Amino acid sequence: RDHKPLTKWMIRQMDRVVATSARSAAFLEVPAQVIHHGIDADRFAPHPDKGALRRDLGLPEGKLLVGCFGRIRPQKGNDLFIDMMLRLLPERPDVVAVMMGGVTDQFRDFHKGLLDKVAAAGLQEQVLFLPEDPHWDVSRWFKALDLYVAPQRWEGFGLTPLEAMACGVPVVATRAGAFEELVQDGQTGTLVEIEDLDAMTGATARLLDDGALRAEWSANARAHSAAHCRIEQEAEALCKIYRALLDEA
Repeated sequence: RDHKPLTKWMIRQMDRVVATSARSAAFLEVPAQVIHHGIDADRFAPHPDKGALRRDLGLPEGKLLVGCFGRIRPQKGNDLFIDMMLRLLPERPDVVAVMMGGVTDQFRDFHKGLLDKVAAAGLQEQVLFLPEDPHWDVSRWFKALDLYVAPQRWEGFGLTPLEAMACGVPVVATRAGAFEELVQDGQTGTLVEIEDLDAMTGATARLLDDGALRAEWSANARAHSAAHCRIEQEAEALCKIYRALLDEA
């Protein structure tokens, strides 16, 4: 976005500027170093017994689970996810969609509209609407999935694809936020244009129907995130900037 004059002035006073993505750096009028956010790759990691985990979470054990997590609102593209699932699920009784996230008063009607769509299609057993996890650790929900979808219309950065990939879950994501810089298209997931429901549906169907491809991308996703997307790497890159500034002082 185009920053306000006061924000631009404040940025010009900085000794160093960090952008969390190349896209956000493009909006700045000063040089910036790109340092991506990282995740706890030890906490967000594949679970050794996915069946037992699903039992603990109350999720179906013998199904393919497709997740879409985060606050329920148009920005996040929840309606696109539901529309896609309504296309895919009738021919795939072994697939269950899991949408989990908080709903504020402003978006109660939006949320109800999603529930009504699913009910009208008679797919309540295949589309689970779960409340926001009240605990601090949401990693177990990612670990339970087979596929993650990030259908955002816009996003500041977007950590959920990273969290999913670290858990060995391939991703279908729009080209919103930093997703283009996080998802390795054709290796750890598939990138589609924002609001391109046909492309999103095709990419998701491909992964749902090809277990070997899911397994390959699952391994790639874990390896990539563990090697390149750790929060320790983010912290070290930031510390390096401070050390350089202290040396200059």
